[in-house]
Amino acid sequence: MIYSYPDYYNKFHCIADKCPDTCCSSWQIVVDEDSLNYYENFEGEYRDTLHKNIDWAEGTFKHNRKGKCAFLRDDLLCDMYQHMGKESLCTTCREYPRHTEEFENVREISLSLSCPEVARMLMNNKDIVTWKIKSDEEEEIFEEFDYFLFTNLEDIREEMIHILQNRDFRICDRFSKVLQIGASAQRHFDEGELISWLDVEEQDKVVVEKEYELLKMQFSFLSEELEILYEDWNKVLVESEVFLFGDDEQTFFQNRTEFEIWWEKSTLPPMEIVLEQIVVYFLSIYLLGAVYDENIIGKVEACVGHGIELYMLLLARWLKNEKHLTKEELVELVYRYSREIEHSDENLEQVEVLKWFQR
Repeated sequence: MIYSYPDYYNKFHCIADKCPDTCCSSWQIVVDEDSLNYYENFEGEYRDTLHKNIDWAEGTFKHNRKGKCAFLRDDLLCDMYQHMGKESLCTTCREYPRHTEEFENVREISLSLSCPEVARMLMNNKDIVTWKIKSDEEEEIFEEFDYFLFTNLEDIREEMIHILQNRDFRICDRFSKVLQIGASAQRHFDEGELISWLDVEEQDKVVVEKEYELLKMQFSFLSEELEILYEDWNKVLVESEVFLFGDDEQTFFQNRTEFEIWWEKSTLPPMEIVLEQIVVYFLSIYLLGAVYDENIIGKVEACVGHGIELYMLLLARWLKNEKHLTKEELVELVYRYSREIEHSDENLEQVEVLKWFQR
């Protein structure tokens, strides 16, 4: 069994009550069966409090009147943890923001960008992300697992990440090349041929005839095509759309130019590195999933699309703030966007079937 981790994985530590947006707020925490059995049979002094705060029918923790987990105290610490210890935590609470993608004899472990501390770490990371590998003697067999396709996808992903992290080229050119490889890989696979990033052709290139209309359409995906998990996120999208597209096309491009000039002079991490980290993050987690659904191009386009959407949200926030943006706001928009996408199976599926680009 091979295990891979991003190089910043072991640097993560939950900041608990210092977190700006605790993961115990508003989320429905699903409890695993082993933990439910443990809670049901618990006989300590905390039993009554424990039992009344669990929805046994749904297998979840109840919420209090503020919409937060019933075990979250006013000091933002976990009451169950305080009374029963770390070993009492269910799998979700114990593992988040750690996330594992499972393949035959491969476990790819990551940290979810939906966690504010993970978002802060990645947005402050100016280094090229690498992955650490470990292995053990365990072996497993997945039924109907296409190992040949899987190894092809691993090679393609390695090349795409190499391209995305090549800072000798502009980020838009890196995105274009990755999108072209994604289209080529899908075309070769559909034709029953060996997938290779060297066989790209003119037909695989993205064609942008009307950039303004394309960006406007892509931004509309967030409110019109995707499930909204939090009501206040809908407010962010509505006001962002007004700031972005409320005036004419000329104003939009003028704002974009000023935004990029302002960012270059600001104390924020370089914009191109921010966008690189975002797309590398999504690509590293989701591309290999094509071994199960064979949707290579959909995954590649969605990963690049996430970078574009976050760029647009940041531009809108800058305009809302009268042409200013803080590092805290950068981190906030990144983790909130990730929550809306990655905490919804429906959204994860939908972003991979949307028509992000034209060829």
